[in-house]
Amino acid sequence: MKKTLVLFAMLMICSATTLFAQQNGGGGQGGDPAARAAAMKQRYKDMGLNDVQVDSVVAISADMRPKMMALRDASEADRPALMKAMNDERNKRLEKALPADLAKKVIEAMSMQRGPRGGGGGGNQ
Repeated sequence: MKKTLVLFAMLMICSATTLFAQQNGGGGQGGDPAARAAAMKQRYKDMGLNDVQVDSVVAISADMRPKMMALRDASEADRPALMKAMNDERNKRLEKALPADLAKKVIEAMSMQRGPRGGGGGGNQ
């Protein structure tokens, strides 16, 4: 069991290294939208999803995107609770669309992709 966990951890580290190496300019925000979409699909395939499962994840993400964008209009006080509710909704949809092990991988990858979100900084500058 320990060997499996160590092997899995090494695989995730290698995958993360490859992912970061492939991002445009280190931020992953620029570049061709088609290339970003292809890279996203490839990341999901690398996690073990088949084409139908990848399409399901992409569709769920595309459906959630406008809802997430609408959060920009919410007050800062309301935003964390609304974001949690939307993430919970997305996770439930992923859990219905994918086998449990793959859903867990995708949800973890999406959480890691968001990175740490600190509340500090900014203020009234």
